[in-house]
Amino acid sequence: MSSVLLWCFPSAPVFRARQAAASLAPLHPRLIARLVWMHGTARCRGICDYGGFMQYSNQQRARVINVEESDRLSFLPYMFGNDFMLAELQLYALAKKWMPEYNGGFWHFIRLPEGGGYMMPDCDRVHMINGENWFDRTVSADAAGIILTSLAINRRCWTHHDCGNAALTRLYMLRDTQLWNHITFHPECNAIYAALD
Repeated sequence: MSSVLLWCFPSAPVFRARQAAASLAPLHPRLIARLVWMHGTARCRGICDYGGFMQYSNQQRARVINVEESDRLSFLPYMFGNDFMLAELQLYALAKKWMPEYNGGFWHFIRLPEGGGYMMPDCDRVHMINGENWFDRTVSADAAGIILTSLAINRRCWTHHDCGNAALTRLYMLRDTQLWNHITFHPECNAIYAALD
């Protein structure tokens, strides 16, 4: 399965991505072209993928690293800088809001090979509800962790941007980019996009 990614920035109109995606359509009869708006940014991503869906390759799945017990204390400061305590609380508050059955529990810390990472609840599947965008689905714990971490990163980024804290704003923008690069190839990317829309 191969994919072509097309990037459009605010200076390039959206129709250019659509034109580029449409020009690729004759290459394969099952080519699907779609535009995915990234949450919290003005850029859009045109994804053209053969076969109609993307999935983790075994190599990508193997590269996601569960943080060992001995490294857990250093993971949150690595992820969120000196804002790690408030970012962690933000994530737990979002979990309480989005997951009706959530009552606390153990969280796994996942490190991504290109940097960054996310927190994942210790469960199998999770029902998530967001009344603001009508998201109401059951997703894997991995997808739930990605959704909640992305939301927490986005909220903390805006908080520090509004306060004029350039260093933490840059860190959160970096973590957001790293997580979105991972989301692109996640087997539940469509559910994640819908949750973050």
